[in-house]
Amino acid sequence: MIVSLVASAAFAEETAAEISKKSRERGALNLVGLTAEMKLVSIAADGKSKEQVLTSTSKTINGKSHALARFSAPAGVSGVAVLTIAGEQGQGDDVSLYLPKLKRVRKVAKSDRGKAFMDTDFSYADIGSNGTRDEDTKRLEDSKIEGRDCFVLEGKGDDSSPYGQVKMFVDKQTWVPMQVEYSDKSGKPLKRYRTLKLKQFKERVLAAESVMENLQSGTKTQMTVLKLEDSTLGDEAFTDRALERG
Repeated sequence: MIVSLVASAAFAEETAAEISKKSRERGALNLVGLTAEMKLVSIAADGKSKEQVLTSTSKTINGKSHALARFSAPAGVSGVAVLTIAGEQGQGDDVSLYLPKLKRVRKVAKSDRGKAFMDTDFSYADIGSNGTRDEDTKRLEDSKIEGRDCFVLEGKGDDSSPYGQVKMFVDKQTWVPMQVEYSDKSGKPLKRYRTLKLKQFKERVLAAESVMENLQSGTKTQMTVLKLEDSTLGDEAFTDRALERG
């Protein structure tokens, strides 16, 4: 009983920014300190599907989140890489895209952050963040998702975000984002992210299976973690120059 009361008091003191940061580091595309091989299955409104395989890793460098994703299959996208570096307060993330056919890195313009990430239902804005800035979120009344106690956060997208509002349900026990609801700039429901399966990896619990649903187009992309290991990449791997080297 005493332990339960202490835990409840600690949860009560958690700020929205702290919860947002911790949950972001448990998101499937931003596993800080880990390297994950994962499969993306995108399902069109007519039921047709396609699969892609990528490796994703993330590291905090000088206080900023750096997320790196590199595709290995199918052959048409093999070698494509995306590097996302968290922006300064009030600014959008810096996103670099390496296209092996062109053998060069190009920056993804802020106006393009809402576009589909490699023809999936995830956008470039989803890769390194949860769609809002940690410092711009506010904490709402706690709730339950799939029977799990969750923190509830709400934030507004910045100028470079494709979202007008983002509502997050973060599992209190694991810090994994169990559900995220996205609205467009006009306030209409746009997308919904859901964690379908949790996985224990050493001292952490992560999202092993998740899905991003586009509520307007009727499409969805399911993400499955195939393999997890500790990351051995140094800081130099999270640079535009390293993207070109492969």
